[in-house]
Amino acid sequence: MIYKVLFDNIGPFDFKLLYDAPHNLVWEEEVDGERCYVHRKGACPARGLSSMGGTPFEYYGEPVLIPGSMGTSSFILAGMGNWNHLSSASHGAGRCLSRGQSLKYDELKFREFIKRFKVITPIDPNRQDIKNRPEILKKWEDELKKEAPYAYKEIGPIIKSQVDAEIVREVAELEPIITIKA
Repeated sequence: MIYKVLFDNIGPFDFKLLYDAPHNLVWEEEVDGERCYVHRKGACPARGLSSMGGTPFEYYGEPVLIPGSMGTSSFILAGMGNWNHLSSASHGAGRCLSRGQSLKYDELKFREFIKRFKVITPIDPNRQDIKNRPEILKKWEDELKKEAPYAYKEIGPIIKSQVDAEIVREVAELEPIITIKA
């Protein structure tokens, strides 16, 4: 589905998965010579050079992907293997508004966001058969409001705190040009 949406909007392209950064799993790891389990909920592994031997990342540290919201930067970082933080980094900034609160938030801010950013969803609100369906448009808007940028904390301070704590090292900051909400 994602390929089709992108193809329909930007034309033919090729892509491959470069790295997958799961953020809600249990990993078996070795700590002080003992096997144990680390549960990362809303966090991703950020292992350093020594843990990445024999991989393409052995000279850099584990890739860490920390996404922003639909309208803010995302970051590519390199893990530093800081065991004081269980060799883990956050997977995003976290919410500042619950989904319910974000539905009732400033309507003007939502309209400004929708006007400025390209968001692709399975429902195209500009389709003629959808334009006359207020119940569908309301549900579509509500889903976007729950994930709008104002519902999330600022990503910059979150990245800075993890860099300062030597959990990760910054590699690249990415600005969104399109958001796909499946």
